[in-house]
Amino acid sequence: MSEELRRWIEGWRLCRGLGAVSEDRDALGVVLGLPGRERELFALTDEAGVVDRLVGLAVEGVWLTVTTQDGDGVARRLAAGGLEVFAEQKVLMSTRLLDHPTPVTTEYEVELRSEGELEYVRVLAADGSVAARGMAAVVGRDAVMHDIQTDPGHRRRGLGSVVMGELSRRAVERGAETGLLMATVEGVHLYRKLGWVPEATMVTAKGSGGAGAVGGHLGAVLAGG
Repeated sequence: MSEELRRWIEGWRLCRGLGAVSEDRDALGVVLGLPGRERELFALTDEAGVVDRLVGLAVEGVWLTVTTQDGDGVARRLAAGGLEVFAEQKVLMSTRLLDHPTPVTTEYEVELRSEGELEYVRVLAADGSVAARGMAAVVGRDAVMHDIQTDPGHRRRGLGSVVMGELSRRAVERGAETGLLMATVEGVHLYRKLGWVPEATMVTAKGSGGAGAVGGHLGAVLAGG
């Protein structure tokens, strides 16, 4: 699972315009520079000892994500360590892009744009407003989907599927074979219908002023501690 996580993070950080990923023996780390989310650590395993060490690094402004097959168990462990666990457990999913459906729409205009490793899709309503959109980072044989959204006024018209199909088609044209994404609970239902398979649960928590101490390394929590 750590290999799929590495691949997903590389595409995810490109989609978000983040810098290079830092790594130590137990985790990957990125700097986001957001209020309350300055940095985020991604555990490379859900082993108890590793999770406990990383909990000690999750000081205020640091988030910790653990990818696991035991979401509830990991959530309890993070909470016991003093972290604030987010209620929603997201899902790491994958698919074979060559098999991805590519539905079309005749009521909307589909706009495509490429920028380096990134592919962008926008679905435009008749008045020019954006009805749905999404992006993907194509990294080698992988395409990491990100920020798939449909405007509330245009939902239940299959536009999310159109966006995913166009991103998949463009990724295949660029040599990608596997799709990866982190899905919300709501998104999982759509992606399953399109052939995506859940691989693991992603449990995220954030540190507080009283949690842990920077001393377990990861570049002293990405040189920010």
